Amino acid sequence: MKILFITHQLSNETVKAGSYINNIVSDMVLHGLKSVYGKDVIDYPGAWYMFKDEVKKKTFDITNLWANGFTYYDEFDNYASVDRSDIENKIDNNYFEYIIYGSIDNSKKYLDKAINSKSKIIFIDGSDSANLEFSSNKKILLFKRELIKRSQNIHPLNICIPKNKIIKSLNKKPTNLLAPLIPYRYKTYVYKKESDYYDMWQNSIFGIAHPPPWGNWWESVKYYEMLMNGCIPLFLNLKNCPADTLTLLPKKELIDIYNNYSWILSKYFPFTIYRKEYLTSDKIISYLKNFLKRNYSAENFIQKFPEINNVRNNLVEYTKKYLTTEYLAKYIVNAAKDFYSS
Repeated sequence: MKILFITHQLSNETVKAGSYINNIVSDMVLHGLKSVYGKDVIDYPGAWYMFKDEVKKKTFDITNLWANGFTYYDEFDNYASVDRSDIENKIDNNYFEYIIYGSIDNSKKYLDKAINSKSKIIFIDGSDSANLEFSSNKKILLFKRELIKRSQNIHPLNICIPKNKIIKSLNKKPTNLLAPLIPYRYKTYVYKKESDYYDMWQNSIFGIAHPPPWGNWWESVKYYEMLMNGCIPLFLNLKNCPADTLTLLPKKELIDIYNNYSWILSKYFPFTIYRKEYLTSDKIISYLKNFLKRNYSAENFIQKFPEINNVRNNLVEYTKKYLTTEYLAKYIVNAAKDFYSS
């Protein structure tokens, strides 16, 4: 099985500028495909920044990638071993069983040729918008992040993480009841090294998780980085999430966890852990009522609720089974086999 994976286009000016040259969802899918199907996957024009040797050759600082280059970008080597030659002719001669567009809103290279070939076409739409701009062709399979409603040729797409980045053992004595990194409080984004960033999650029982109130999207890599490090995401409004979004997350369990333990948030100054859109008078009043008890520690919490480490460990095991890029790659290919055989 040969798979052509069309990456988004990178200009020399963009690379030299050191800006965010990558698309995280495209990279995530490519990571899973290469991890499962190896040399059968041809990335073109080439996600060079995911290969250690090529990054070193270009003297490129991967912290210039999205999210400082954490989680996905130190996995592959031997960039030159991938045969990226004569791609146009290979498409014409039906060399590839699957042609996957990793970021359809950013790159449509050779799309006309691909559609006219016998290859099976897959679109990946990882954009924040819930709009389905490329769903009109019912003969093409689309995987959509932030999906509102699935159909025969439109399937949901979740964020996933590399399996080898998931912790091997749980930190049973974390010192943070609530993680110090607060989503969308950018002054708390102080971690320059991946190991320090992971240590922060591993050293925390809970972390706040919520979609930005001004946007239309629910997904965030941080949810999965919490889970893979043994930190429990407290979703502020997961019960309102559309059924076909965040489909791989254990929503019911996470909603139950929030209902059982979200009271710990009342022990933190609400103006530092919530954006104003999430602030309510109830949250402020609850904090004031707990003012004298606000220094509740992680150690005290575990002593009073020893079952929490079992909850954390169960979520790590769930992550290993269902939230990896390898799982996602198999899901995409198996769905494509079903779709194109029907």
